[in-house]
Amino acid sequence: MMDKFDVVVIGGGPGGYTAAIRCAQLGKKTALAEREHLGGVCLNWGCIPTKSLLENAHMAANLKRNADYGITLDAGSVKIDYNAAYQRSRKVSEQLAKGVAYLMKKNNITVFNDSARIVDAKTVEMTASGKKINTENIILATGSSPAAILGLDFSDPDILNSKKALQLTSIPKTAVIIGAGAIGAEFAAIWNAFGADVTLVEMQDRILPLEDADVSAYITKCFNADGVKTVTSAKVEAVNKTKSGVEITIDGKNGKTKITCEKLLISAGTRPNTDGIGLESLKLPAERGFIPVDDNMRTAVKGVYAIGDITGKLALAHTASAQGIIAAETIAGLDTRPITYKNIPRCTYCMPETASAGLTEAEAREAGYEIKTAVFPFSANGRALAAGRPGGFVKILADSKTGEILGAHMAGDHVSELIPQVALMIGLEVTDEELTKIIYPHPSLSEALVEAAHMLTGNPINL
Repeated sequence: MMDKFDVVVIGGGPGGYTAAIRCAQLGKKTALAEREHLGGVCLNWGCIPTKSLLENAHMAANLKRNADYGITLDAGSVKIDYNAAYQRSRKVSEQLAKGVAYLMKKNNITVFNDSARIVDAKTVEMTASGKKINTENIILATGSSPAAILGLDFSDPDILNSKKALQLTSIPKTAVIIGAGAIGAEFAAIWNAFGADVTLVEMQDRILPLEDADVSAYITKCFNADGVKTVTSAKVEAVNKTKSGVEITIDGKNGKTKITCEKLLISAGTRPNTDGIGLESLKLPAERGFIPVDDNMRTAVKGVYAIGDITGKLALAHTASAQGIIAAETIAGLDTRPITYKNIPRCTYCMPETASAGLTEAEAREAGYEIKTAVFPFSANGRALAAGRPGGFVKILADSKTGEILGAHMAGDHVSELIPQVALMIGLEVTDEELTKIIYPHPSLSEALVEAAHMLTGNPINL
């Protein structure tokens, strides 16, 4: 006799394990299948280890400014050890993965450490063991994988995807990164801080092309000042192995050029993990591998839900978690609130960080809004100055007619901690005038938000 569950979740990343926990909380007998490690790519080979490495990179970068803080270092005794940073990143990931395992046990969720394949809308088979289980509902949360370009072979030790890059125990002397989105920018910051000669190549006309143009321009300036070379409007023509590494031919603004390096990192997008999970047995439609869903994460097949990267909505861990809760609550018969994907905070943890929510200035104008914008620099913020990191800014845009806040875009240290406030304001349709009435602590980085609001109303206080 087959084991029977109310819900089977396929995939144990942030979306999958969150969905499983919420289902269990709502009284559903729940199982979760994960082929590798609980926590998925995010906890094990993505968000968490990169942020751990970035924290070490911050420490390394600060050592170069020790005199500013009245600290004298003996140059002969200072050693920056990337292997130690790598080991710390693995410990952090392992600790969090163990935490997820504890949560599964705490919530009485049955975990199958196995790949899973859909037999039909009521049956899931574990591919390694052959065990079949019966279920009333299936939640697909299989995530995504790095995309390859030019048919490159990731088994080559000098050609890396993000996972292989996180397995390095030493920094290459020279590196080229193809793709200047969040992943590429974060690795550029890490490797540069540890002394690598980094070239960042982007096909679009600017790095971080999905961010507001002012943010992209500022991060480009910071990268170039730190020694990261940025090449934009450039297409990769060819990649060839050499005795010492890799040679990349790019076609850019100045014609075709060749760059040689020890390591090449491909960070140019991802592909959904929907192959081999049994979608054909459901005749479930997919668009370029992505599974269409409605506002409640329902697919076209009754009782089958999809969340996370495979939906093609917004490939972020916190998006997947929010979708997982919606799927669980829909299964339990609760009312849910649709996600406005444009308002979800988006962050890049390079040095300095970027954060955004809502519309960019270009998007707002394209949507027909008459807008007003305000940019408040951290150089006029007491907390940023006291910390010795006054670079960056907060940019807020609002509807000129109503004052409603439409978006915010930031660059600077720790701005990822500020952006949720603005996302909440956008969701609540807060106006610039209303924002000026919020009292922020002094000194704090968050004061930049209210300062920008005062600028929007035409009454700047500290600028």
